[in-house]
Formats: sequence, structure tokens, C-alpha cells
Amino acid sequence: MTQLYSRPVVISYHANRVSCASCCTFLYTLSCIVLPYVVVYTLGGLWTKETPAREQPLVRSRYEVLVEAYASNAVTGTPVVPLLWSTSAQLNDALGVSLRPMQLRSWYEDDERNGRPERMQFVLNIPVDADAGERLHSVSVVLGVDVAFDKEFRLRLNGSLHLQAASPLPGRAWVQSADLTLRSDQPQRSRDRSAREPCPEPTWAFARPVLPSGAPASAASILEQYTACNDTVALVAQPPLWTPGVSSDFEARLTVHVPAILAARRPGFVETYKLAAVQYIAFFIPCRAILRALHGALFRLGVVTARVHHPIKQHVW
Repeated sequence: MTQLYSRPVVISYHANRVSCASCCTFLYTLSCIVLPYVVVYTLGGLWTKETPAREQPLVRSRYEVLVEAYASNAVTGTPVVPLLWSTSAQLNDALGVSLRPMQLRSWYEDDERNGRPERMQFVLNIPVDADAGERLHSVSVVLGVDVAFDKEFRLRLNGSLHLQAASPLPGRAWVQSADLTLRSDQPQRSRDRSAREPCPEPTWAFARPVLPSGAPASAASILEQYTACNDTVALVAQPPLWTPGVSSDFEARLTVHVPAILAARRPGFVETYKLAAVQYIAFFIPCRAILRALHGALFRLGVVTARVHHPIKQHVW
């Protein structure tokens, strides 16, 4: 025999609106709605306040560089000889006799050809008067960059990256690599909200090339102005490779890696509701199945009184 059509036999149970059976059905419906919410809320994480976001920022050089090198001179007996230079003409004028013209080369390396460079390369050459007895012992470099996030969240800031190396032995070369990282006091805003300002007021590396006291800006004063900012960028540096020796041209090779940065992001209302709805539905399905089985058992086993309507016992035409 070939089955051509089938339909289930539905046995229904009826009761007055004000009865124990109706009350149990009302509690069943209410529990199906409320119980999944109570379970998800108790387990935590229903209303998502922070979500991780990973994005590779677009980093560009602002051509703001401050170099603070310190040497010694055994011939004259001077223990500290400052060798300072910057890309700010106003700051260079304030440096006076400590100014030492230097040469700096920089370029980007974009392996994926997506317009977001993975590395920034800097080659710094510091002239040292080795014949006069100068020996270089310490180098500090501040690099001004522009950093922009625009995919997972919107954030644009001016950062000052700092690298330093020092040794009791005089050096002739310095090789350093570091990874860029983002530091924030609060989670980032989602894309559906307006972008916030990283600092209470606009700031950059050479915002004050000359301090109110008349002294030239230093690496300490430049980095100090970022303490009031909510969002800053910094470098996680690898151990420096300091090559000891005496040379009339000290060379520093600095590599700044720009990886995908993991940051905390505060989702918007729509995203928060979507994540909460997914969790609610995930627990609604098993909770409703369990409650429905208990609700049906109350009527099938006769725990509550109800009138049974059986379709087979009706009049058959």
C-alpha cells in the first residue's frame, strides 16, 4: 500500500477561564517568556558592555623627530656632551650650542599592498667628532606619527613614539625594533556613535617647542603632555642591539612594526540587542521544550481537571 496522505490526531483539553487548569497554562506561557531571560541574566553576559576588536591602524609619519644623544669627551674631561637635533626649526633655534645637525631617512613597507604599511623604517646618522675624543653612550628618539582606526571603531590621534638605548661602552651602531600598541583608559566607541577626542585638547609632538620657562622642549616634556589623554600609542620594544666601538658616524636603524591591535570596544544599542537576542533564543528553545513536556504531563496524567475533546469519539459522517 502507498501512503497518500496523513494527518495527526489532536486531542484537546478545555477548561473554564477561571480554573486551576487555566492558571497552569498561564504560568506555563509566562515561564516560557521569563525563564530564559532569568537564566541568561543569572549566567552573566546578557547585556554586552565590551567586545574585543582587532584592527590594523593606518600609521603615517608626521615628520616630527627629536633626537637626544649624549656623549663624553675624554680629551677635555667633559663627562656629558649633549648632541640634540629635531625637525622643528623653532626648537633647533632654542637648542643653542647643543644642536648637532643629523641625517634621517624613513620609508614604509607594505607587504600586503593594501595601503596600510606593516612596518616603518628609520635610519638615523649622528655625526660624532671621534678625533676630538667624543664617545657616544646614549641615544633617545621621539617620533611623531598619525594613527587612524576606521574599521572596527573610529579613532584618530597624534602619537609620540619613544625609543632609547644606552651603554657604558661607546657605541658606533644601534639596531632596534618595536611593536606599536594602543593604550586606552576606556573602551572604544562603536561605529554608530560619534568618534571621541583622544585628548581633552588637540596635541602633537611639537605643540610646544619652547616651554613657558624658555627652555627647549625635551623628550620628557613631550611625553608628559600625553598623560592627560585617554588614548595614546606606545611602543613595545625588543631588546636593543648596541654595537660598541668608536666611529665618526653613529648609525641607528629603527623598525616600527604595525600589527593588528586588539582593543576593547563598547557596542552600540543595535549590536547589544542583537547579542542579547541570540542568547535569549538559545535558552528559549530548551526551556520551552522542558516546560511544554511538564505542561502536557499535567493534563495527560490528570493532575489538573479539564474536559477532553477526542476527535475519534465524535460523530463520523
